[in-house]
Amino acid sequence: MRVSVKVGQLGQARDGVVVYAALEGEQRPDRLLPPYAARDRAFVQLVKGSGFRGAANETVLLPKGRGWALVVGLGKMKDLSLEQARQFAGTAARTARARGFRHLVLPVLRERAFGQASTVAQALTEGAWLSLYRYDQLKQVPKHEKNKRLDAMTLLIERSRDLGEAKRGAEKAEAVVEAVRLARDLINGPSNIVTPTYLANHARALAKELKLKCTVTPFAQLKRLGFGGIVGVAQGSPHPAQFIVLEYHPSRAKATFALCGKGITFDSGGISIKPSAKMEQMKYDMSGAAAVLGAMKAAATLKLPVRVVGIIAATENMPSGTAQKPGDVLKTLSGKTVEVLNTDAEGRLVLADCLHYAKRYKPDCVVDLATLTGACVVALGAEAIGLMTKNERLAARLNHAGQATYERVWRLPLWDEYGPAMKSDIADLRNVTNTGEAGTITAAKFLEEFTEGLKAWAHLDIAGTAWSEKDKPYVPKGAVGIGVRLLVKLMENWR
Repeated sequence: MRVSVKVGQLGQARDGVVVYAALEGEQRPDRLLPPYAARDRAFVQLVKGSGFRGAANETVLLPKGRGWALVVGLGKMKDLSLEQARQFAGTAARTARARGFRHLVLPVLRERAFGQASTVAQALTEGAWLSLYRYDQLKQVPKHEKNKRLDAMTLLIERSRDLGEAKRGAEKAEAVVEAVRLARDLINGPSNIVTPTYLANHARALAKELKLKCTVTPFAQLKRLGFGGIVGVAQGSPHPAQFIVLEYHPSRAKATFALCGKGITFDSGGISIKPSAKMEQMKYDMSGAAAVLGAMKAAATLKLPVRVVGIIAATENMPSGTAQKPGDVLKTLSGKTVEVLNTDAEGRLVLADCLHYAKRYKPDCVVDLATLTGACVVALGAEAIGLMTKNERLAARLNHAGQATYERVWRLPLWDEYGPAMKSDIADLRNVTNTGEAGTITAAKFLEEFTEGLKAWAHLDIAGTAWSEKDKPYVPKGAVGIGVRLLVKLMENWR
């Protein structure tokens, strides 16, 4: 889809479906936005007479002149936010495509709640483009469905002095959206295609495209080098594990970030096998790795002035005659030993090696992302990422980035009192508690054991947010690509 930004007014648009925004009233919309829409009194009355109320993401398609106008509800004035602008654009784009339109014309909304023109243009572009995402590479799509596509979107801005700012916002959004789409494609891909080797090859291709440094350490070498956490998980699968490191290093970088991603391309649970219900969804257990790859792509494309090291442990967790067993003890890259009480608590084992490996880059900030615990889904559902860190400043920065992108985080305690539950009688650590209590926090306490010496570290449990069970305005059912926009905003705002 081509995106352009022009100075103009909706009433002057001569091509495509024109989109108006409406605020919700008690019985009908209070008014249409932006203000110049009210000059067309006949159209305003047509909207009010249609039964349309202006509730958030409500739509009505009406004739206007020789063409069509789509009116999308924003909800109540008191609830307006940048996220509602994102949802407004996503709802408009999906509705327009479903109705067979090829060109969408959207206003760059000027309400104070939305912020500056660049911010609004970025949100609108993100919402529209992300809403159109489809994973249909592996199925035959009927011709009439293939023909339903948006070829172009025009953002109209009233004031010429805001044009440059709005264009920059739209351009930034295009780079971020491409990164999110990459993550979604990798997550949605079935595990017989998206194997650890596939992820490694994808990282190599990304490095070649964006001039990044890429190092891939294969399974045999991981065994020799002492990556015991990764090797323990990988030894039950016929697909060899891959340890992937990507590096983006611009000149005069003002900070170094290490992003660690859990890349379990399929998680059966291993010998501690999962129930069969919805096990097919366990292809999304590499969502952390996908987010890291997406963030690397965005950072390089946007030329962010920070050094970024992406560290991914890619493997399957499978049951077989060679798989690790409950009761086994493995030695991690750090030298610490772990008693494996449950082979389905494998993500923390591979991340232990990733976090220790990150220390060699002396990063200013380390963030790991993982679909780590079912306990996080129970605690926070599908709306919030579990955040655990002892660094107050990093917590605040992640919270700010989460609010701006609507990839919101909710902080859980990382108190020392939770630590003893991860101590083993026969090894340095155990990989699960024997009580099952505070599963999300104790998993983070396990990871904390491998972060000694790091300046600032945060753990993000994305188990509940990485996969959507229903369609949302700009998140189709399936892979969300969560974490990409959050990480980009964190790095972009770093001071």
